[in-house]
Amino acid sequence: MARFMSHYRKARELKESDLSNYLVYTALAMECFQAVNSLIEIGERYVVDLGRYPATYSDIFQIMYEEGAITMEELRALKRLIFLRNLIAHEYYRITGEELKEMADLLDMAERVVRRLMKHSHPS
Repeated sequence: MARFMSHYRKARELKESDLSNYLVYTALAMECFQAVNSLIEIGERYVVDLGRYPATYSDIFQIMYEEGAITMEELRALKRLIFLRNLIAHEYYRITGEELKEMADLLDMAERVVRRLMKHSHPS
């Protein structure tokens, strides 16, 4: 969870920077990518602890929704984050600055989910 929070905070900072600067643009893409990867790991741990085994990243959050851990609004946001993460990972096309800003904004909702899960998790 700490890893997610670190990447989330950095993405929020970079979102306000000049995305026409290549280094800023790529740094924001990487921070968003890593934040979503961390979010996936958090979700995987949650659903596996329930004895559920998702086939895809989106399935993780679908299961969390089915279990009542997240709302429909959060499910939609998290699935959109997965989609945008996959654009970065697989370079199906070059993700735009606007999409990176959207990603950073959607991470706000993900951050609320992570904080809620932190309150209800057991120390490991």
